[in-house]
Amino acid sequence: MLITIYYIIILRRIQMLTLSKDMEIGVVKIDNQHKELVNRLNAVSAMGSKSISREETQKTINLLSDYVVKHFYDEELLQRQSGYPKYDWHKEQHNQFINDFQQLRNEFLKNGSSAKFTLTLSNSVIDWVVRHIKFADAEFGMHYNRTH
Repeated sequence: MLITIYYIIILRRIQMLTLSKDMEIGVVKIDNQHKELVNRLNAVSAMGSKSISREETQKTINLLSDYVVKHFYDEELLQRQSGYPKYDWHKEQHNQFINDFQQLRNEFLKNGSSAKFTLTLSNSVIDWVVRHIKFADAEFGMHYNRTH
């Protein structure tokens, strides 16, 4: 009971992610996709402060998952087309994220939603996305803009 109350308090304090200027990489298509990704991440984060059905939670998680796969495909295509020298490493980062996200999704399918699940999903995904955009994607953006 106390643990549940603790998670509810924490979930109510989760800030929505905003795409700050330092998260733009200078590749319009990718920057626009990052904006949409942030919107979908915020929808996942918002699940914790609402009482929504299992089906609605699963739909939100699936929409995020589908968009991540599309975004990674588009980003990797631009990397291959531009001869990005760190393509293999970058793709591995994407693959690891997809694997980790799939484990979280499987946890949801097995145990359903909870405040703890939403907090873990929100924090781990948002932390990874912010770090990835600011460092890995920013480095790719510099390469892409030099070659185009």
